[in-house]
Amino acid sequence: MDAADRSRHRGLILALGPLALATGACAARALLAHAPARFAIDRAQALAVATNWGGYGTAQWLLLAAALACAAIPSAVVLRGRGAPPLAMTLGYAAASMLAGFAWLPLFSSDVYAYAAYGEMARLGLDPYLHASASTHAAAIDAARWQWSGSLPICVYGSAFVALARAVMTLCAHAPLVAALDTLRALSCAAALVSAALLYAVRGGDTRSKRRTAFVFAANPVVLWSAIEGHNDTLMLAIVLAGAWLARRRLAAGIALVALGALVKLPALAAASAMSAQRILARRDALQAAGGWIVGTLAVVAGSLALLHGVRSDLAPHGHYAPQGSVQALSPILAGLLALAVLLRLRAFEHGFDRWTIAALALWLAIPNPYPWYGLWIVPLGALARDGRIRAAACTIAAVALLRYLPDAAGTPDPLASAGLAALALAAYAPLFSRAIISRS
Repeated sequence: MDAADRSRHRGLILALGPLALATGACAARALLAHAPARFAIDRAQALAVATNWGGYGTAQWLLLAAALACAAIPSAVVLRGRGAPPLAMTLGYAAASMLAGFAWLPLFSSDVYAYAAYGEMARLGLDPYLHASASTHAAAIDAARWQWSGSLPICVYGSAFVALARAVMTLCAHAPLVAALDTLRALSCAAALVSAALLYAVRGGDTRSKRRTAFVFAANPVVLWSAIEGHNDTLMLAIVLAGAWLARRRLAAGIALVALGALVKLPALAAASAMSAQRILARRDALQAAGGWIVGTLAVVAGSLALLHGVRSDLAPHGHYAPQGSVQALSPILAGLLALAVLLRLRAFEHGFDRWTIAALALWLAIPNPYPWYGLWIVPLGALARDGRIRAAACTIAAVALLRYLPDAAGTPDPLASAGLAALALAAYAPLFSRAIISRS
């Protein structure tokens, strides 16, 4: 294959993501236009969300799964060792895919409604970490209540994110609610693109490795869809990666910045803790690492008192254990045994970062309901990993998390279907136990 043929081949591959998402969006909208009459009130919302739609919800999910499977082909090609495009082309590919997917309805998560409601509560001088009074009415708050069957849960996000949501709601105060929702979604997409660029900057090695890392992340269909739905995990990730980039120059400041990502969403503290622990265990700049972690964590605690109080007094007492789409849905004991087996594989991987990623994948098994957007926590680790088995496992585990949409979109599955979803979550770990290294650099 000569240079011209290779260029055409790459162009065709890079057209798949935007084309798949654009085609899927058109098909989903056409199917939505012929939704059963009983779902008319759901369709009337600012952004329709598939919730307890039975077989019709399953059909909508199958459309999404088919489109994302096609969109996964470019990333899979790169995962198998093929060359990745330059960073600018990667960002353009991801932006085009997100733009195509922005037209998709219905969504499968109501989180963006909650973000708008919390921002509106803050704008009105209300505390989003407490339940809004039944007498409090605003378009964003009422719409979110509808999505949660009349009872909006308290905010579980950091004060920095609430401030951002408040700014968006202030900017869109006199606009239709959909304008605020789409603004929040656009911010999530922008943060995903920034994260891809930061991964390129953080990744060591030659240009080929840096390009692959950025593309494996930016072209990942779970990353694309999570950004399209507007999840704030992309914002948290951008801060974490900015801290990781800074840590290469100023270790303490970088780790502190990683921890400050928890002011958007708390899992950033896990990243800061891992970065600090790695340095301390390696006895490399241990005092700087510990100092950055302490400063960052104290700042997060100081800025999260209202959140911690709300979680302790409201969320924790009323939470209940109902695993779906996870190995825990088969058996918590089985999940624990698999986590142990994963950790026992640590010696099969040579690079230190790879071993930390293995630990993160083992920790994933502790999540009873691994929603797809949680994949934003592990796909970057897989993209940065040196061993191809880890890259494949991280991407597979994140992809299987898309199954968690089904119980919400269609309704609670029967025990046999639930066991089937859990079995697929179990099978997603198979690449870690392979002897063959798919690709390594």
